Amino acid sequence: MGKPVIEIRNLSFAYRSRPEAPVIDGISCSIAKGDFVGVVGGTGAGKSTLLRCMNGIIPHLQEGIMKGSVSVNGRSTARTSPSGFAGKIGFLFQDPDSQLFAPTVAEEISFGLRNMGVGAGEMPARVAGALRLVGMDGFQGRDPHELSGGQRQKIAFASVLAMEPEVLLLDEPVSALDWRNATEVYGLVRRLNQGGKTVVVVEHNTELLAEYAKRVLVLDGGKIALDAPPGKVFSDKIMGPLGLKIPCAVRISRVLGIEEMATPEKLAERLRRGK
Repeated sequence: MGKPVIEIRNLSFAYRSRPEAPVIDGISCSIAKGDFVGVVGGTGAGKSTLLRCMNGIIPHLQEGIMKGSVSVNGRSTARTSPSGFAGKIGFLFQDPDSQLFAPTVAEEISFGLRNMGVGAGEMPARVAGALRLVGMDGFQGRDPHELSGGQRQKIAFASVLAMEPEVLLLDEPVSALDWRNATEVYGLVRRLNQGGKTVVVVEHNTELLAEYAKRVLVLDGGKIALDAPPGKVFSDKIMGPLGLKIPCAVRISRVLGIEEMATPEKLAERLRRGK
């Protein structure tokens, strides 16, 4: 395991509307540089709240009662605003409309770059490169609000990627995409991860995490119920009681008598080889 990038120590958080009911309740974990961590759990388990604690949205923009600590590269998120992590942490909201506001795609992606002090001469190439990564070449002049939900989600992701962050925090990044586009986005995230970026993704689709994540956190009632590689997590008996979908690869592995869970890719390869 590489050097820790994100350190969470005894973290608890309750919204002011319900101070007696913490959404996050005593979580501790470390996320290493170059890790690819999936976060799953039932509704209200604290997934999105945990993600927002990792870049300072909580407590700076969403107030509540926070205890414990979160640090990124040694910097406390309680003492550093989200803007202070610009260029270090990229955050993608589940709802792209909460991120998009500019009249054109180019202006949307340029906004964060201007705030980082990127020069005007460099900006067009950064914008074009980010759009190319998400398969949206040539959309610079389009109005983001006239695009489909899936296209808006890709534009929001391009806005994050243009800033070239070291850490990607993604809250259900493919919720508006069909399977083909979803796997393309996850393929991109894997390549970025292989290039050294640290990834933490909240995702309800366990099929995708079974294929792409290196490690999965299962949240239940604001606590970490399980923290392990996908093979162990998705084979665990905890999945059913929490209402989490068991990936097809796990179910097929069980039917075939394969003890260890193969990823969908590896399972397909084993079946092709007749094993």
